[in-house]
Amino acid sequence: MAKQADHEITARERPLMEATLRIIGRSGIDRVTHRAVATEAGMSLGAVTHHFATRDILVDAALRFALTREVGRLQALSLSLQSKAFDVEAWIEELVGWYGQELKTQPDIHIACYEVFLAAARSERYRPIVAEWFDTWRQSSELALRAAGSMSPRAHAELFVSTLIGILLQQLAIPRRSFRQETRATLLDLVEGLIGKK
Repeated sequence: MAKQADHEITARERPLMEATLRIIGRSGIDRVTHRAVATEAGMSLGAVTHHFATRDILVDAALRFALTREVGRLQALSLSLQSKAFDVEAWIEELVGWYGQELKTQPDIHIACYEVFLAAARSERYRPIVAEWFDTWRQSSELALRAAGSMSPRAHAELFVSTLIGILLQQLAIPRRSFRQETRATLLDLVEGLIGKK
């Protein structure tokens, strides 16, 4: 991954990141160009190349932006619920509510995430960021599951994350009106089964 992608995204760069992710979500990584991002973001080509000198740096920055955004939300949720007696139902309710809204209002950004998973299967270039993505997702879930009473929080977090990723992909592919209700019930059953409360 390009090292320049590690810099912190500024307010002026944020629309470029969101535009890049929308393009990836709609058409795939190969469709990202400086010109396409400029058009999508309603900015000049010069503004894009000024902030991101190469296409690789632009793509890498957008993927890291997506990772930071999603994982930051997951970590904040886990930590906020840690500050009081941990409530599994509240954690799952918040998690499902956030994803329900996200998949409805910003599906392209989440489709872009899955596009990167496929890109990583084809090319080692994207494997480090995907590995970081899964690891951070797992750490966030492990924190919550440990608080919920799991005796094997790491292993249980792996199962939880795999289940959640599959559910989200299914919702993107075949949207269901009952997503929130069904997902809440599925994840609650899973967690209760894992921590032995069923």
